[in-house]
Amino acid sequence: MNLGYQASAKMNAERSPSHAIGYWRTVALLLGVARRRSSGRVQRQQQLLNHRTGSSVNTLGALAALAIWALMAVLNGGAAFLLHRTVSKTQHIEMAREGKLVFSAHFIGAVRAVENAKTDADKRGAQLMLEEAIDFEATRRAIDYGQSRDETEAFLHQLVNTRRSSDFTDGDSAAARTAYGPLSAMLGTVILIWWLITLIFQGEGLELDLQRRRHPMWEWVFSHPVKPGAVFLAEMLSPIAANPIYVTAPLFFAVLYGLFYSAQVGLAAAIFIGTPVAIATACAGKALEIGVVLRFPPRTRGAVIGFMSWLGYAAMMSFLFYAATLETVVPAVARVLESFASLLPWPWFGWAIGLRPDRSLSFLRGAFAWWLFSAIIITGGVWFTVWGAQRGLAGTWKAKPIRSTRRIFSLPFVRKDPLYRKEILWFLRDRGAIVQTILIPVTIAGFQLFNLRGLAHGMQNSWQYLSGAAVIFGTYFLWVLGPRSLASEGAALWVAQTWPRGLEELMKAKARLWFLISTTLVSLVLIFTLVRFPGDWWKVLLIGIGWFAFGRSMAAKSVTLVTAPSSSGEPEPIPRGRRWAASLGMLTFAIGILGQRWSLAIVGIVYSWLTAAAMWENFRARLPYLFDPWSEKVPPPPTLMHAMIAISALVEGGSVVLAIFMVVFGRIGGLEMVPIVQAIAFGVVAVVLWFVTSEVLGNRGVKYKDVWCWERDEPVNRWWWSGNGDYDKRFLASLMIGVVTGLVLGLLATGYVWLFSRFGPFTEIFRAAGDQAEKVPNLWAGLFIIAVVFAPFAEEYLFRGLLFRALDREWGGWRAVLGSAAFFAIYHPPAAWLPVGVLGVATALVFKKTGRLGAAVVVHMVYNAVVVGWMS
Repeated sequence: MNLGYQASAKMNAERSPSHAIGYWRTVALLLGVARRRSSGRVQRQQQLLNHRTGSSVNTLGALAALAIWALMAVLNGGAAFLLHRTVSKTQHIEMAREGKLVFSAHFIGAVRAVENAKTDADKRGAQLMLEEAIDFEATRRAIDYGQSRDETEAFLHQLVNTRRSSDFTDGDSAAARTAYGPLSAMLGTVILIWWLITLIFQGEGLELDLQRRRHPMWEWVFSHPVKPGAVFLAEMLSPIAANPIYVTAPLFFAVLYGLFYSAQVGLAAAIFIGTPVAIATACAGKALEIGVVLRFPPRTRGAVIGFMSWLGYAAMMSFLFYAATLETVVPAVARVLESFASLLPWPWFGWAIGLRPDRSLSFLRGAFAWWLFSAIIITGGVWFTVWGAQRGLAGTWKAKPIRSTRRIFSLPFVRKDPLYRKEILWFLRDRGAIVQTILIPVTIAGFQLFNLRGLAHGMQNSWQYLSGAAVIFGTYFLWVLGPRSLASEGAALWVAQTWPRGLEELMKAKARLWFLISTTLVSLVLIFTLVRFPGDWWKVLLIGIGWFAFGRSMAAKSVTLVTAPSSSGEPEPIPRGRRWAASLGMLTFAIGILGQRWSLAIVGIVYSWLTAAAMWENFRARLPYLFDPWSEKVPPPPTLMHAMIAISALVEGGSVVLAIFMVVFGRIGGLEMVPIVQAIAFGVVAVVLWFVTSEVLGNRGVKYKDVWCWERDEPVNRWWWSGNGDYDKRFLASLMIGVVTGLVLGLLATGYVWLFSRFGPFTEIFRAAGDQAEKVPNLWAGLFIIAVVFAPFAEEYLFRGLLFRALDREWGGWRAVLGSAAFFAIYHPPAAWLPVGVLGVATALVFKKTGRLGAAVVVHMVYNAVVVGWMS
């Protein structure tokens, strides 16, 4: 039921002819609506998810809500701690610049202990404590002042030998805490404004959601006989009712005043300062939103509100990352801003904590400053809202002509397809597109680069880091741009269902256009990398070629995340499973570049392409039911998703079972039993996986023989494949083909191993493997059992019987052959990719030509027998 209707009925029921509903009752009712509206969005999304998964109970709902409240409390309290820590660290730097010897209380205490030691035992203990203090202090000061650690440690030893503890200043003392210079006051003010921006631009939701429709309460002024002031006040207070970050905001002052004063004062600050500040920031953010909706042109409203939402999200997330880098960021920023800090006065931080001119602290002084700030913000917000309402709703609907479109539309690929014209016009005319396609991908990519900073440590000034950053940006550009672009079109997207080309072709055209846009941006970064590191031009060129292959698969995956709008016009949330599938292999390519693991980069490209094919297979079956999601039909089995899940289960399950077998049986026979245990473990996993997969496919109507015998419509006319249905002749012919093909490929593989073990780039790898094999008894026996007895059946069943057949239905031709072979190869060591890839191509062709999976098994079995026999 509509929440607005409920509140309206309640108001009308409580209103008598002689007395309308009261001011504060109106405020309370509307705040209740805001709260229920916020929780209703979450419940609706959970209902959709439960309906799709078949679950009826949300066991984690309460825990998730509690976790959100805890996260907001930690965010506000942590922001105050970061503020205090930033100011304290900057104070130490300022006092040191003035010539004072500023050290921690621990270091000064260690020096004093050495001075006061009397006995030899006391001297030894004090000296040991002093060495530990010097080690800690040297590390900290080297970061703060940009010096080498060895020089700093030598300087500390010299001070200890020439000075006394009375010559040192305790940086953590009460006197030092209020000794603010212009630099510490400036940085304290910046952190304070940062936290206020985080609160002001949070709004009613924690999510970065630019497509959610706004339902402003001030519309009630036009339809209900209530006082406008009550409606506007409730509208501006609605974020407090819906967003826990405002309710936990007083913790900021509890921690801040607790650190500067005491715990009791901090509790009083949370009540008497935190509450009005939380109300003021909520009013400020809502007043800005109301003003934007009222006074900005229609094409600009979404862009400005989207920018406000992005600013609140980015400010909130950046606090989390600042906490991890504070110790190194503050000294670096202090060195850059030191000369600018004294140009302007910075009294605001002192006012915020109640600092008197004599450097003493006054709680009432600080409270008065915040009360004045809150009063000004609330008054300004109310005035701005009333002013906007009095001016009325902006009606500038006339779109200004865009001069640059003629030049863009003259490009060949734009003239070729009218869809490209529509997409480019959307980007140029909808100003919100800048937020959706630029700011959000850049923000998410920046956060991921921060998460991967350990992997890229020491490479910030290298071509790998710049190339990896370009790939990460392009990846998130596609992952974010696709769903948001589709959602922004709303119901207009589905007009394309009446086009002659069909919706599937239009989606593919969208994917190509997005890929071209992202490639342009990635190319700019790669060109800069070439200019910056000209000696590595060929490596950067290879990254560009890799992106050309990887980016197309990411664009193809992004369009499969489209969802039809609901009956209310709201975009349906993307199912988590589908978004998770789209993210498979998403960062593998970039991580391979950052870590200089080129085999991993190739794995990322192959895995992303196979994932894209699997998602398109499901998407194609889902397209006719986009407006009836409950009637969705899955594609005919076996699908690519079946194959990829089964292959992953073989690899991951084999590792787990092998570890269990090694613990249980590995110690019985010592080193000699290890290869046999490995063979048994692989065999157990292969048999169990085959049984489970057969049962799953059998429940979907795929019989066991349907996997092993591929009956296709087109006839096969070859001199070796005649007989008009003679089963025995076909069976013998397929076996003969398998044996001959396996022998040829096995001999070629032995030549490959011999050549590269002596002259190729894998010489050391083959040599180390041979030396290790000589130390393990029964290694070749166990390897022979795995490679000849179990692996051919398990791998051909998965990679050819399931994966290749699904790829042939999805792609067809050589793309399916090479795709299945590449996916087969990446599950082997990189040194074996070439011969294993050739084996994958051969077995796929044999399976397709003969229609018998047994022939591919024979090829694989003979090949492995030749290679293992030669190497042993």
